[in-house]
Amino acid sequence: MATPALYTNASSSEVNSPFVAIADFFNSGLPAEHRKDLNKWRYHVINDAQFNSRHGAVYLLSVYEETIQLIEAAHLLLASGNSMFLSNENITESQIEQERKDWEFFPHNLSEKEILNPLAVIKRFFKQITLEQYKEYLHEWLRIALSDKAVLETLTAREIIEVYDNLRKLYSATWLIYQRKCR
Repeated sequence: MATPALYTNASSSEVNSPFVAIADFFNSGLPAEHRKDLNKWRYHVINDAQFNSRHGAVYLLSVYEETIQLIEAAHLLLASGNSMFLSNENITESQIEQERKDWEFFPHNLSEKEILNPLAVIKRFFKQITLEQYKEYLHEWLRIALSDKAVLETLTAREIIEVYDNLRKLYSATWLIYQRKCR
C-alpha cells in the first residue's frame, strides 16, 4: 500500500483514488495547455529571465503544484494495484482510430504500444528518476524560474531535458487514462 508521507501534495481522496488528481489536472486544461505552461517554465529555468505572468508568480506556483499532484497520482497508480484496472486488453485499433477523431487532443508523442498501454509509460517515467527526485528537480525548477538567473551548476542539461521529456510523455499517458477511465 502507498505510504501517505510520500504524497505531500495529494489529498486523502487522491491517495485513495489517484484518478481524482488526474481528473483535476485535465479539468484545469488540455494537455496542449499544460505543455505550453511546461515549456514556458523550462524556458525560465534555462535562460536569465525571471518568470512573469499577468497572474503573477502564483501562476507558476500553481503549475508546479498541479504537476507534482499529477506525478504523485501516477506513482499511486503503480503503487495501489490499479494497474489491473488499466489493462489494455480491451483496447482495439478501431477504438484508437475513433479516439483520434473524437477527442479534442490525441497524443502524438507516444508509440502505438504506449497508446495501447499508457501504464507502461508511467512505469518508465519512474524507472530512472524516483518520485522524490522529481519533486526535488521541480522544486529547483520553481526556485530558478522565479529568480533572474538561469540554472548554473545545480542542474545539468541532461537532467533538464530528461525531466521535461518525461513530463510531456506523462501528460500524454495520463490523458489517455483520463479519457478512457475518468470520464
